[in-house]
Amino acid sequence: MTTKTETKQFQYEIQNYQEECVNNIISLFESLRQNIDFGKVFWEHHKNNNYNFPVQATKNIDIMMETGTGKTFTFIKTIFELNKHFGYKKFIILIPTVPIREGTKTNLEDTKDYFKSFYANEKEKEIETFVYESGNISAVTQFINTSHLSALVMTPDAFNKNVNILNRPLEKDINTPELFVTRQEAPKSYLECLKRLNPIVIMDEPHRFEGNAFKTYFEGFENYFLRFGATFPKKKDSLPLSNVAYVLDSITSFRQNLVKKIVVYTQDIVENTDTLIGIEKAGSKNMAYVNTLTNGIIVKRELGIGNVFNGKSIKKINKDTIVLADDTIEKVDYSLSDDSLRAMIKETIKIHFEKEKSLFENGIKALTLFFMEADKSLYRGDDPKIKTIFEEEYQKQYSEIVSRLDQTSDYYKFLQNDFDSDNNLQVHKGYFSGDKGNADEKIKAGVDEILKEKKKLLSLESPTRFIFSIWALQEGWDNPNVFTICKLSNQGSEISKLQQIGRGLRICVDKNLKRQTLKNLNDDQEAFWKINNLDVVVSSKEHGFVEAIQNEILSNSFLIAETFTEVELKKSLKEKGNFDDSTVRKLYRTMEDSEMIIFKATVDGIDVFEKSPDFAKILKEQNLPEEQVKALESLFATDTNTYVQKAENKKVKKKVFIKETHLQEFQNLWKAISKNAFYVLDTLTEEQENQLIQNIKAQIEAVNIEEILLQTVRAELNVNKIGGQGAITEKLTDTVSYKSKVDYLELIRTLSNNTKTPISFVVKIFNALSDDFKTKMLCNNPEQAQREISEVINNNLIATLKTSIKYDGISAGSISGTGLPNVFKTETSEGSAFGKTYLDTGSVGKFQKEITSDFNLKTKWVFEEVIEYDSDFELEIVEQDPDINSIEIFGKLPRLKIKTPLGDYNPDFCYAIKNTEGNKVFLVVEAKGYKTMQDVPHKEKAKIDFAKKYFEALGEHYKDQNIKISFKERINKTQLAALINNA
Repeated sequence: MTTKTETKQFQYEIQNYQEECVNNIISLFESLRQNIDFGKVFWEHHKNNNYNFPVQATKNIDIMMETGTGKTFTFIKTIFELNKHFGYKKFIILIPTVPIREGTKTNLEDTKDYFKSFYANEKEKEIETFVYESGNISAVTQFINTSHLSALVMTPDAFNKNVNILNRPLEKDINTPELFVTRQEAPKSYLECLKRLNPIVIMDEPHRFEGNAFKTYFEGFENYFLRFGATFPKKKDSLPLSNVAYVLDSITSFRQNLVKKIVVYTQDIVENTDTLIGIEKAGSKNMAYVNTLTNGIIVKRELGIGNVFNGKSIKKINKDTIVLADDTIEKVDYSLSDDSLRAMIKETIKIHFEKEKSLFENGIKALTLFFMEADKSLYRGDDPKIKTIFEEEYQKQYSEIVSRLDQTSDYYKFLQNDFDSDNNLQVHKGYFSGDKGNADEKIKAGVDEILKEKKKLLSLESPTRFIFSIWALQEGWDNPNVFTICKLSNQGSEISKLQQIGRGLRICVDKNLKRQTLKNLNDDQEAFWKINNLDVVVSSKEHGFVEAIQNEILSNSFLIAETFTEVELKKSLKEKGNFDDSTVRKLYRTMEDSEMIIFKATVDGIDVFEKSPDFAKILKEQNLPEEQVKALESLFATDTNTYVQKAENKKVKKKVFIKETHLQEFQNLWKAISKNAFYVLDTLTEEQENQLIQNIKAQIEAVNIEEILLQTVRAELNVNKIGGQGAITEKLTDTVSYKSKVDYLELIRTLSNNTKTPISFVVKIFNALSDDFKTKMLCNNPEQAQREISEVINNNLIATLKTSIKYDGISAGSISGTGLPNVFKTETSEGSAFGKTYLDTGSVGKFQKEITSDFNLKTKWVFEEVIEYDSDFELEIVEQDPDINSIEIFGKLPRLKIKTPLGDYNPDFCYAIKNTEGNKVFLVVEAKGYKTMQDVPHKEKAKIDFAKKYFEALGEHYKDQNIKISFKERINKTQLAALINNA
């Protein structure tokens, strides 16, 4: 029996932008069929439309349309128009994935009645559709043999390997006359049959065909191919956006109310500590982005080298880690804890319910989409963590919602369908890779509803409102009534943010499948945004999510070129604001005089300008009328140099040659201090161990473990201000305390691992802690507790080690001890001064600077051409220290790697000094750019203390050999003269 909902059809209406796109394509084909040069046709078209794209002698015709604006509908209409005007009958629709294939197939079916009525005078035409999947060769043969307007929908996997059926020899002859138009001999394979039909190829989502994929798959297809997409290939050897027929860019689609408004909720567990959430390149430097709890509110900070992270100075910022002053490494951790997953799921269900009742009363069904990690056992299987959390949180909120509703209301009755007769929740379904062939009938039904039965999913008669997937539902799958998206995974970061939320950008439809456009809502902007509003829930670890969307909207927009002439700017300004010529002239002068636009160059006698990087700031200072401000804000939508940075030319570092006059002294110094010494530790007595445990216990219980907070920040993207000030408005919407459960065994294992101590020792410490601390303070914030306890244990162990460590092995082997491997190399290559001694590049310092001018200690410096250094502070020491008569040589030490319980230690500088009695002193200096010794991080200070023990052992070893070795710390601007006098 056919239900009422199954007979409903989507209601389509003429959209001006879609009509313009199709008309552009038809116009180009008219010119091309008159044998006008391909390049000339497109140069003229680009010029007429002010398109700043390349034209090349390939046969691609590109159509850029933003996600959610009806690309599939547009290319289906294009097929009809190409058939109507030029008689084309054969089309191949190439799509990259199964979900896109299913979506395309559904769209072809859904639009059939609409186009049949639209083209009624064209003999009731419709597109015969054949879908090639799973080796279904009959679909191909039927496509070849039919004489009607037809389309073959397929993925490139169908013919990109020689073993595939399309590439195999024909099983029987195909005698379709069209196959013999150009050649007499019979085709040898199905693929050759397809090529001889000379079809027009329509490629959906062209960015999925990177590299030489298209050329490889379609070698021998001679007709034009139309690429429809929001994103185009950018990798090397790919075919970029070119030969453009039509552009509906991001900013236009948002500002013309063709897609939903975007609101992003950043939601996560946040602790009273700095949390590293991302690292990005800013010019030539990396910057760390950190969440910090300040006065009860999470503040996002941008930190560079030298800034403080959790009380420690940042020494280095790598691609995804920062190195602190004590050499600890903090990694950007994109994983989400169970607590965070639960918090995000809870928030998403709350947002869904907040909007669902209102939408329901407008006859609109609300859907919510969850993207999760690439592990479907989180939703399927014996212990589906995410599914379980969802069901628990849903039932809690469901019970509360239902208890407040009027039981006679339609919405109350609608919610009664949420559970089946066995009281199983049935509001959620999942689609994952491999599900298509799943034998489980319940799973299969859910997959079919998601992939194939769009109308059923949109029907209020179906209880399904929550969909779970692992990025499988990307481009091509669409449902206009996705109103909420939750990213339970940071995977998919390689996918653009607009693509990630693209599943929810489409304008919604009501129960009669009528689109809720601005026009259909009586041009009521407020009503349009209230209904067409996409809420996105992300973790706070998704650094800059809403800003990234804004940047993508800008970088995907082509309203005006990166550089422009006065004529182009005035033309665009007139179109934007509908101003008279006098106003346009005044505005142009204001822009030039205030340097909102900047002169760049004169080309062929015409001045070329570019937008100022301070455009928004300068515009604000002009106090122009609001309509003029809006026009100027919407004028520029491309600022590519902000998003695409030129790679810097990296200089090749030089070898570190040692001056001949300083070589012997430097080698003597190195030989004296570089020994294969090892450290030994005294064994603790039972009494000492008990005292150590009591000390640790007292310090742990004195720590205040503060409660963690659960915060939600709502960020709204104002589409009319994109690219200017005030585009993103944020407000804190919720803050609650959060208690956690503590797994004691897991905590002990983690502490043992963090402190490099036996589990038995940690158990003794844990047993000594009071019950009150374990049951109350630990639950406030287990992660902070783990860090604090680790720090206390480490600090106490270091203090104990300092008193019980000694260095041995210095005297082993020969009288002078056993040195480390030789670091001195000899130059033997042609063209160089033969026999010159050098150190490997980078073995002395991370950075290198050529010596271009004199500095005080230049004659004493041991290296010929370069200064190697590890920090700006070290470079200052080399270039600014005064010359002192007693210094004979001065240099930066190669990596010495003194073994300590906290890892290898490397001192910085060395000096050979002649004292007043004429004796030689080798001075080794550790240079620190802190204000005082108290500012030096604890672990770093401890390494220095261990190194002192090493040098004391060296001093003892050399006491009868007339060699004196001195090790000194130099903090900030400590005078060099004072260090030398002390030495």
